[in-house]
Amino acid sequence: MERQLYEALRGTLSAEDGVRTRSELALRQLEQDTQFPLAAATVAMADEAGLAVRQAAAVQLRGYVGRHWTLASAHYEPGPIPDQQIKAQVRERAFALLVCSDSKLRSVAAAVVAGMAVHDWPDEWPQLFGQLAELLRGDGEHAPAALCVFNEWVGTGMSEQQIDHVSALIPELRRIFGDASGKHAAKTRAMAVSIFVECIDIFAAMAQAKRDAVDAYVRPVLEEWVEPILAILRQPTAARGERSILLKTECAKALVRAITGLPRHLGPYCPAILETLWMQLRDLQEPYLHAFVYQDSEHNEAATSMLVSCEEDGDVQSIDGYLCTVFEWIARAAQCKPLRRHFVAKAAGQDAPAPTPFLNQLAASLMSFAQITGEMLEDWADDMDLFVADEDEEGYRFSVRVSVQELLGSLELAFPQPLAVALVWAAQVQSDLARRLRDEGSTNWWLVSEAVLWAAGAASECVAEHAQGGSSSDGSTSTASGLGALLDSDVWPLARCAAFPYGQGRAFVFASSFADTLPPDVAAAFVGASADAVANTQLHPAVRLSAVRAIGNFCRRLSADLVRPRQGQIISGLATVIPQLSEDSAHIALEALHVAVRVGQDTAASLEPVISDVAMGVWRRYPGDVLLTGIVIDIVEAMASNGRAREAFSRRALPIIGEAITQPGDDMVVSSGIDLLSGLLKGVPSPMPPGYLEAVFPPLMQALTAASDWEVLQSGQACLKYIVQKDAERVAQWRDGQGKSGLELIFRFVAALLLPDASESRALFVGDLVTKIVQKCSALVTGDTLAELVRIVTARLATARTASFSASLLPFYAQLVVRHPAEVVDLLAGMSLDGRSGLHVMLSAWFTHFLDVQGYYARKVSATALTRLFALNDPRVGSFMAQGDLIPNAANAGKIVTRSMSRTNPDQYTAIPATAKIVKLLLAEMDMDVESQFARSGGAGLSAVLDHVDMGDEDGWEDDGDGDSLDEQDPECGYGRLSDFISEGGIMDSGGGEDGDEDEDDEDVQADPIYNQDLNEALGAFLKQLVGSDHSDFRASIEPLLTERERKTLGKICV
Repeated sequence: MERQLYEALRGTLSAEDGVRTRSELALRQLEQDTQFPLAAATVAMADEAGLAVRQAAAVQLRGYVGRHWTLASAHYEPGPIPDQQIKAQVRERAFALLVCSDSKLRSVAAAVVAGMAVHDWPDEWPQLFGQLAELLRGDGEHAPAALCVFNEWVGTGMSEQQIDHVSALIPELRRIFGDASGKHAAKTRAMAVSIFVECIDIFAAMAQAKRDAVDAYVRPVLEEWVEPILAILRQPTAARGERSILLKTECAKALVRAITGLPRHLGPYCPAILETLWMQLRDLQEPYLHAFVYQDSEHNEAATSMLVSCEEDGDVQSIDGYLCTVFEWIARAAQCKPLRRHFVAKAAGQDAPAPTPFLNQLAASLMSFAQITGEMLEDWADDMDLFVADEDEEGYRFSVRVSVQELLGSLELAFPQPLAVALVWAAQVQSDLARRLRDEGSTNWWLVSEAVLWAAGAASECVAEHAQGGSSSDGSTSTASGLGALLDSDVWPLARCAAFPYGQGRAFVFASSFADTLPPDVAAAFVGASADAVANTQLHPAVRLSAVRAIGNFCRRLSADLVRPRQGQIISGLATVIPQLSEDSAHIALEALHVAVRVGQDTAASLEPVISDVAMGVWRRYPGDVLLTGIVIDIVEAMASNGRAREAFSRRALPIIGEAITQPGDDMVVSSGIDLLSGLLKGVPSPMPPGYLEAVFPPLMQALTAASDWEVLQSGQACLKYIVQKDAERVAQWRDGQGKSGLELIFRFVAALLLPDASESRALFVGDLVTKIVQKCSALVTGDTLAELVRIVTARLATARTASFSASLLPFYAQLVVRHPAEVVDLLAGMSLDGRSGLHVMLSAWFTHFLDVQGYYARKVSATALTRLFALNDPRVGSFMAQGDLIPNAANAGKIVTRSMSRTNPDQYTAIPATAKIVKLLLAEMDMDVESQFARSGGAGLSAVLDHVDMGDEDGWEDDGDGDSLDEQDPECGYGRLSDFISEGGIMDSGGGEDGDEDEDDEDVQADPIYNQDLNEALGAFLKQLVGSDHSDFRASIEPLLTERERKTLGKICV
């Protein structure tokens, strides 16, 4: 077989397409033979085969191991699996390749060995670890191959279960890393650090469950590693050798992983690390600018040779990755309470915290590193879509500038006020530099000014808030005056300089980011200038696109009175720009058009033909683009809600939509068209204008009846919900050709989606639809019709497999119980489904998925419905036994539970009556909502949140880096920002993100007293009454089943 394989491999290297194709087919056939891996390993070892064929054989073996070595392979493909005798021979040959003379062959062999090790060690290959360790301890030539194996193996095949082996490996890695004799190349030492990074991750995964064990392992390890790492980082950067970029980057990555996964252990070293990294930034700032930003610098060549290296294997290493890693470590450090003193301090005579000199200088340094590089300018010149992508907050291209933006975001979250002050201080320093460069005749001044405005704009929220809402004692006066100074020093010079279009565009964007802080006359002037720029086809595309982005900000941030005089010009200008933009860039102009349309209804109505043509034109070109379609839907809704434009807009839009949703064979267009119809329906009043239902309902039902695509069906469910919401009575009155009413057709559609064997993903929004039917059609759907609907939903709930699907159906029952609790219990109790009553099906799902229900209003209705259910005191409800609390499992105590362990010793729970379960769920709901309510109201609530969250050690370090971010919001230091985070959807926004937006737009929800009640007060009153009256024998039968935490929560409520 070796000869056949050799010929096939040689053929794959041929320059002739036909020969290569035949050889590849032959390889696939040979791969089905169990002797294939042995033959491949043999050819890879044969010197006479030639290096190219040997490398190709090793590559084929690597692929074979991934596909056919074992059934457990992640990429397993059907085929014969070699027996243990063959595997043993393959392992022997593959390991021998690790010490061959060719580096590429060694690298592939390392991947082969690592792939086998994941599955074969330690059972079938127990000696492997020792063999690799011997290679590490041997001569320097063989260590890289062993490191390559560990590099592939540790991250994918080792875990806390192999902690002893990991601990034995770390000293060998430390020895190689610390070797300065030249025995090991910088690349080899960097690989040792890279493997150490993977070891840190293993320790971090154990940190919570095995705290003492991790302490014993980690403390001596960090003692051995941190100082040598810092010694490497303190050295001046060089392209190669001891100070190489690659080695320093891996060292910085190790520190990032340590502060992320093991911050408590790294804590004592953090001040020294911060100082070292800060000195690195200061030392690298000037070389970075000369190498990457100032292309005309006389130091460009020397700086580039220092910060960019090309390895022997062709791998290019740049300082970019190192800088981004340094920024990431500082961002993590900003979240750690013990390091706060390095960033902020209490200034004498001031109540609010002030930035330290370090934070001021860091802000100035970040402005330098944020300057536009020559490479970025070249990319943008070739492709303006890249300019748009890089300017987006969530662009897909990572760079030093993006890394700076992320660091500023972390600093803003941790220290909003001090960061605002620091940015203004830094802006003044950098603006002075730009002015000096401008006076000296250097063209680089605009790069400095642009970066100043960019950095301030990246943190515009905290800077503007501090300038507007503070007092003279906290530095806000200087912040406001600093912003004003920027207009003179940077904004106006850039705005007037057409020679630097990217700087000119930045001036527009900056002004729009701080629009609500500008004097009205200045704001109006910028609105006019932006409108003129959008319409001026002679301007550079970067200026026009920046003006488009600015228009969107102005329309959002300024009063309508300031924008309305230019609204017509803005809409007309955007209408000329949008058709010229590609699919990747059109979103910024469409978003601007959407907010511009809302500025004034009269102007929007007068330009309805223009708006319709542009919006519908974009959708016709890109119906499958989710982002663009979403913005078009927003525009459609805005025009439909405009009473002056609605009729004309509908005449244009409805035929296009109708044609799309009845278009056979293109499910993507049908689904997108139905979404567009939903946007139109959301905008029209209730009841719908005459003729609307007749125009939209028949084609929609025709499309849904014929549909099998899950996206079409999901879109249809959402659209039907809006139709029922807007005009339920007319839906009930409408008849098709067979005399079926609109509601009957909807019920038939629901029943088909809820068939027992139907996919849950197809019916994900059926719950919203049937819930809306209960809300709107209580007088239209009664008796047998309602009973049949309940039976259909309950039968599907009984077979539901996913939490999300089950939770989506629960609001239907909550609405029914709130309205008619006794009748619903009677109906469900009399329903039999595979040996269970419908009542048991509902209660089981409700109790299991109560906390999975999405949406603020739905959660409130669900909790209220449980109180009504409890108040019935119905023995059929009370007799239901629900899952209680987890019973401690001695067999798994103190261990990290694997899947096999959980199968052997599964978790056990107590069984408790439904009444006790309801109380537990209400306490859990109230506990969550009380905390978010407190947080919305200010400092006291913040303290409550901090008391509730386990912040780890008394010294403020926490093994979960994310946990410390809450601790930074110290009320005593004035960081009242967590409430803002919560109000934006961070914990439990009163609307739950998208659900909240729909709640606010839903008149039925707004009119429901449950939506407007304070759920905390309502549940508190219910529980107080329950305890006070000893309802349902509370003290004897329910209270003993509560946990200690639940009793404490109840005690606080009843005080």
